[in-house]
Amino acid sequence: MRKQILNAIAIAGLSLSTITGAHAVELDLAPGKNKLDAIVELPIKKVRAVEANGEILFLSENGRFVLRGQLYDVWYKDTVDTMKEMEDTATRIHFDRMGADLDDYNTLSIGNGEKQVVAFVDPQCPVCHKLMKDAEKLGDDYTFKFVVVPALGEKSNELARKVFCAKDREDALEAYMSQDLETLPQKTSCDTAQYDMTLMMATLLDVQGVPFVVAPDGRMSKGRPSELEDWLEGKQ
Repeated sequence: MRKQILNAIAIAGLSLSTITGAHAVELDLAPGKNKLDAIVELPIKKVRAVEANGEILFLSENGRFVLRGQLYDVWYKDTVDTMKEMEDTATRIHFDRMGADLDDYNTLSIGNGEKQVVAFVDPQCPVCHKLMKDAEKLGDDYTFKFVVVPALGEKSNELARKVFCAKDREDALEAYMSQDLETLPQKTSCDTAQYDMTLMMATLLDVQGVPFVVAPDGRMSKGRPSELEDWLEGKQ
């Protein structure tokens, strides 16, 4: 999945350095904001937060490196100071804290409830379609934001772009649900900058498969929950 999105980014003429740079500008970490003197890549794959003797330390996966200091989450522009906050940062995604308006991305909406659910989906993914059918039954309590990304190859990229460039977003939802995106009327002129940003967001969030679902409280499901309503309510 990640490879497919990266391929789509490459097709769009973007590189990983471009992605990092674009996100850095958004986070006020652009050149000029802070002086960058040097970068050294350390042989660390994973880092664990460990609390010992009242101090939080950061331990590399193989135990070679121990880091001391304060953790800053650039997504939320805030420090992470306690183990409870560490766990939340590691296991949940909070789009509201990011200040992300999902309607600016390649998004289809179902429902009008107060609680927001975010799901990354692919036009050619059968399980994604089943998830969206599940969502239709819960629209009174939840608003589902389905972020359309190309997880299954170049054909998916073509269809996802058709969603983004649709003349009418309601028509796009209907065409998506009926798997008839090929004939969806398109805008005469379509600026795909926000489509490219959609791919960036999926990559930065490490979306590696679809559907990828985020509950209102930030919990994540890699795949379609068997009982969607129960899962959203934290019963599973």
